[in-house]
Amino acid sequence: MKLSPLDIYNKEFKKATFGYNVNQVDEFLEEVGLAFERLLKEVNALQDENERMKERLATYEEMEEKFERMLAAVQKTAREQTEQARKEAEVIIQKAEIKAEQIMKETKRKLQEEYRVLKELKGNKDLFKIRFRTLLESHLKMLEEDEELDIKTAEEDIAAGKFDLDE
Repeated sequence: MKLSPLDIYNKEFKKATFGYNVNQVDEFLEEVGLAFERLLKEVNALQDENERMKERLATYEEMEEKFERMLAAVQKTAREQTEQARKEAEVIIQKAEIKAEQIMKETKRKLQEEYRVLKELKGNKDLFKIRFRTLLESHLKMLEEDEELDIKTAEEDIAAGKFDLDE
């Protein structure tokens, strides 16, 4: 049975002899009706608040879902960017390694070329020394021969009497 405050206010009891005091019953029914009315208002207010809270909860749950989706998207983007950065770093490292290898090959080639030039210069130096020594020896021999010739000629001139002391 569902009671309303009006049911309580309008409730009438049959009068009996030696029954309850009518005024007291009416006053009590009035108090019960007011209390029941306050409780109904409170229940209605709590139900309204409950509905508002459910709506807010639904809003918050929607926001939570959106945040979770956003967080997942941000995490995915961060993973993708990290992976992209790792790949770019690998490419840069590979390029640097290739460049370093090229530089080493070029340096080795230049070093070999410089070594070849050095050997050639040493060979030229040795050849120059041999030629210069030969030239000096031949000039020395020519000087010695010329000196011997001069001495021989002088001896021949003295022997032939061609030597004039007055000259």
